[in-house]
Amino acid sequence: MTQPTDTPPPMRPAETLPAWLLRSQPAPPAAGRSGVSFLSRFVLGIGRFLEDAFAGEALSARPGLLQGLDARAKIVGLLALVVTAALTTDLAALLLLLAAGVALIPLSHLEFRRFALRAWLVVPLFTLLIALPATTSWVTPGEAVIPLWGTGSITDNGLLVAARLVVRVTAAVTFGVLLAVTTRWDVLVRGLRVLRVPRSFVFILTATYRYVFQLLRLTQDLVMARLSRSVGPVSRRDDRRFIAAAVGTLFVRSQALGEEVHLAMLARGYTGEVVTLERLRWRARDGIWLVAVAALIAAVVVLQLRGS
Repeated sequence: MTQPTDTPPPMRPAETLPAWLLRSQPAPPAAGRSGVSFLSRFVLGIGRFLEDAFAGEALSARPGLLQGLDARAKIVGLLALVVTAALTTDLAALLLLLAAGVALIPLSHLEFRRFALRAWLVVPLFTLLIALPATTSWVTPGEAVIPLWGTGSITDNGLLVAARLVVRVTAAVTFGVLLAVTTRWDVLVRGLRVLRVPRSFVFILTATYRYVFQLLRLTQDLVMARLSRSVGPVSRRDDRRFIAAAVGTLFVRSQALGEEVHLAMLARGYTGEVVTLERLRWRARDGIWLVAVAALIAAVVVLQLRGS
């Protein structure tokens, strides 16, 4: 017969776990801005920026008025409208330009809300804040419209000056954003070279555009690697230390990446010219577009001369 062996009693789960895991932890903070660390918000912001940028690239593939134009005609027409808006001082003429830009949004099958957030949220509002002091009698004398404290007031001439500035900037930004969101980046750069824009300027523009996304990706990878290796809450002081170290790391990695990309471009026969798979073809609608732009500029000039 076999002798019974003494087997140790089964251990309870609490005896197999380390002591630090059994200690009670404070409840996580409530959802909201205070419960999200700076790095988490930073990563989310980078992700939203990249999503918006890639969504903008997809907009150029939609069927629409501006998307179907040749890049050369589009660049010439929209840049001519930007210059016209910058040189116009008559409010009625500026409103006509702005109305033409707004009309191009649905004709190009763009979402009005997304376009408004991209084009009219930051620059026009910032311009409005800058123009507010010009509406007062201390800066622009005129007939009082709204009395302020003391002897100050908002004048009619001040409102006119502020309106001109805001509408001018809004119209120019509208045409610039229309050019950016309805044209693929490679086609836009190719069109600039065909129009004899200096090669060095086009190269710097292209490299800057591409390296912005590369640096954002590198930053996102660094922050995600830090977050995945963090256990428990991280203090703001540790976040600041990490950011200071990440800046140096990004500088070194971006410099190495730039040298590697440049050598790879030279090895593949890069000569400084932009090469695209899509050929630029001039069609009848491109000529009609330029004629329409010329007619709009002529109408603006007429309104400008009448106003003066």
